[in-house]
Amino acid sequence: MKKAKFNNFISSTEEIRESKSQSILLLLSVCTGAFLSHFSAGFVNIALSDIAIDYATNLTTTQWIVNGYLLSIMLLLPLMGKLSDQYGKKKIHNLGYLFFAAGACASAISPNILFLIVARILQGSGAAMLQAVNMAIVTDAYPKEHRGKALGIISTSVGIGALLGPSVGGFVMEYSSWHLLFWTVVPISVGAYFLAQKYIPKDKTFQSSTLDVMGSLLFGIATVSFVFVLNTIGKGELHFYLIILMLISLSSFICFFFHTKRVQNPFIEPTIFVSSIVRAGGLILIVSYGATFASTVILPFYLRGVLGYSAEEAGLLLMCYPLFLAIVGPISGSLSDRYGGVKVVFGGVGILSLTMLALSFLTAHTSLFMLLFLFSLLGFAMGLLTSPNYSIMMLYTPVAYLGMMSSTIALLRNIGMIIGTALAISFMNAWLEGTISQWMQHTSSAEVNAALLGFHYLFLLLSFLLLLVGVYFFFTLHRSKEGK
Repeated sequence: MKKAKFNNFISSTEEIRESKSQSILLLLSVCTGAFLSHFSAGFVNIALSDIAIDYATNLTTTQWIVNGYLLSIMLLLPLMGKLSDQYGKKKIHNLGYLFFAAGACASAISPNILFLIVARILQGSGAAMLQAVNMAIVTDAYPKEHRGKALGIISTSVGIGALLGPSVGGFVMEYSSWHLLFWTVVPISVGAYFLAQKYIPKDKTFQSSTLDVMGSLLFGIATVSFVFVLNTIGKGELHFYLIILMLISLSSFICFFFHTKRVQNPFIEPTIFVSSIVRAGGLILIVSYGATFASTVILPFYLRGVLGYSAEEAGLLLMCYPLFLAIVGPISGSLSDRYGGVKVVFGGVGILSLTMLALSFLTAHTSLFMLLFLFSLLGFAMGLLTSPNYSIMMLYTPVAYLGMMSSTIALLRNIGMIIGTALAISFMNAWLEGTISQWMQHTSSAEVNAALLGFHYLFLLLSFLLLLVGVYFFFTLHRSKEGK
């Protein structure tokens, strides 16, 4: 009798251990995709000047290496969310690894700038598949009491990927060429594909829906036109075609808004934004990622062009962000599970706003200690607010729309990254003379002062926008019964 009880105890213990091991490997297979898709967005930033020099092109054209990648993610995310609900989250997610690896290979062997941009669009389509359903997979797999921590690890993977990209990129650029950056992600993608095939469970339920082709087309026209205007308008010349693009973007957004209200299965499901808390969380997501991604574009140019650091040294300094993000992210997820995420999110937005304000005072003589402190504070703030914000948005989403909300969160995140990148380039175009390759190789004191002035105004704007969304979040909580 005792022996039978002992054997049952051993058997149940082994089952628990095996289940825990499978949960960890499932989370690893999902987090790898979240990491790689944002790592590949970030590592190009520090190589932009070298790519511009290699292909003898300007910064506005070179920036489409980043924009093409991010726009393809943004435009495909809602589509992939719907397809995942219809055909299975596992199938869409794992197929993303193969598209991502193929795009990385094509980028590494690109003979010219146009080929590289197209290859990045292919890579972005794979990243869209990976990002669209990762949180939905984890939400399905983990119980409520552990869900916040698991989502916190995903958000940490996202942040580490986005900011570790420039750091690793700096090391690679110091000893090799930017082509190697793309080769590094290929074997990891292939390995993660097989891991995900084994440990992500098959979907049990499927939801039939039609695809909103017109909605996706209107949204695509509106966003591409808007980003093109942002990238170009910083040159200070308001050409007739820019006015036309502004009107196209505005009219497309208006048409998209009314179209969404009429169709049954719209490109972006408005039902998930019924909660005022979700709307506030979405706004925080856009602005916080916009601010931090604008920083990842600007800071490498500041460190290398103004302070004279090498690519390796700049990458090492930028490591502070992912380091603190990795430490704080899972902790904030646990705090969110225990105490609720509202106060944590509000505190994170406030700290991030103050950090952007402090970055606006960077000079040509800013100390190493101050740089380390500010970059660490960036990671601390984003680690603090991101995971609880995800948890809040997923909590107020109907179960039937978890896949759509997962892809929408990734969509909002990428919208922020695109706007942040475009803003940074616009400010640089406004204050830098000549091409970026000329500026990086021959920088006078007057050009340094002009660049610092542009950086100053950009970070002031980002700080103000974060302050606005923080205030909006605060008053939304007080007005809404959900916040009580």
